[in-house]
Amino acid sequence: MPTPSPERRRAESPTWRRSPLYRWLRHPLVYWSAVALLVVASVAAATRQSDRQRDFEAAYGELRQVPVAAGLIRPGEPLDAGSVQWEARPAAAVPPGTAGDLADGAVAAAAIYPGEVVHTERVAGLGGGLSSRLAPDVAAVSVPTTYGVPPVRPGDSVSLVAVFDSFATDSAPVAQTVAHHATVLDLDEEAVTVAIRASELEATVSALVWGAVTVVAVGTFSG
Repeated sequence: MPTPSPERRRAESPTWRRSPLYRWLRHPLVYWSAVALLVVASVAAATRQSDRQRDFEAAYGELRQVPVAAGLIRPGEPLDAGSVQWEARPAAAVPPGTAGDLADGAVAAAAIYPGEVVHTERVAGLGGGLSSRLAPDVAAVSVPTTYGVPPVRPGDSVSLVAVFDSFATDSAPVAQTVAHHATVLDLDEEAVTVAIRASELEATVSALVWGAVTVVAVGTFSG
């Protein structure tokens, strides 16, 4: 098949390719000038973004990477990539005591709620043993399930109510709460292990020895 002549190729090419504007745009000087303008525009946009970043940091402080709970983290659960995500937040919005890093094996010492920044007071030590799951000024006790237990699970809030037998009077024994808003750590068929305030430890142990203690489920945010 014979090769078409240049005149025929020009005649058969699309109209827009034969226009003066198209030929002008294909001129090397015009093409590279357009490229230069795009580069200048990109640099200017990056500079404006950098200026906005500096203004933002001047007003709110530099951005810091902070650990945030991805979902509800119960006491004793690991603080790892599955439960914690790192987010950039202005320094002015980062609460004092926020954990700067989380070592391998770190666990939650108390419940951490979705979206909450992980505080150092809620991070227990390494290894995941019971003592490492307890926050400062917190103790763990086991309460027999002799009198039954509500269908609680680790992380639930409960109170310990004690009744002391009285042989000196004929009046009915009076129930009293010896531990308020304790946190369930573990449970089995024989006992429930709960974390209580250290200040409630003596009353709780006394009740376990001299009385009968019942586990009562309570609302997390009740007074």
